[in-house]
Amino acid sequence: MIQDSRNMKALSGASKSAQKAFDAVDDPSFSNVPGEQKKAWAMAAIIHCDICRQVVALDECNVEGLARLLILGNIVSKLFEAQRWYFGPGRTLLKDIAKSKDIGADRLEEYLKTLGAKHKVDSIQRYSEYRNKLSYHYDENAITFLQLFSREDAEAFDALLVGFVRYAGDWAKLTKCLIQQGKIPNKYFQFVPALAGLHRTGFTLHSKPAAEHWR
Repeated sequence: MIQDSRNMKALSGASKSAQKAFDAVDDPSFSNVPGEQKKAWAMAAIIHCDICRQVVALDECNVEGLARLLILGNIVSKLFEAQRWYFGPGRTLLKDIAKSKDIGADRLEEYLKTLGAKHKVDSIQRYSEYRNKLSYHYDENAITFLQLFSREDAEAFDALLVGFVRYAGDWAKLTKCLIQQGKIPNKYFQFVPALAGLHRTGFTLHSKPAAEHWR
């Protein structure tokens, strides 16, 4: 319950931040902020909230059977979609914001590369064969993919999920900092203390095949 409480607290904070950023898009009191910048902040906050939501959904699934494994399959596809945004539209938006604040593109890119390395988000590629095979789209070989996925190392996936939550939080904070303060922070954010609890989400007690912990 302590773990669930910490993750719910993290989701609560992320949800409030996402709501604030979402409302700011059409809020007259933010009329001095360019529309694309407000959308960049809103999307960053929403994606962070969405990933936190996935963690809580996993926490709350305490039934026996295959349900938890299916949630994790859903998370794989969700993380790939998040990465696609970060390395595509999200990056473009940040570069445009940085340019408007007279911040060099090279400096921003170096910061983002270091941020990605810190949270090891590139390790999502390890699960590329499962993308849209277990959720959103049911592949004709979904059973085979699910069998393979159930044998993956659960602890490694847990580390990836934690890394993405923190990366998403840092990205949202960076976006807000660029817009409001016009600068890149001197150090990386230590995001929401409650997220420290995410290193144990209830399915990675040992380095064993996922099926031993995800059911």
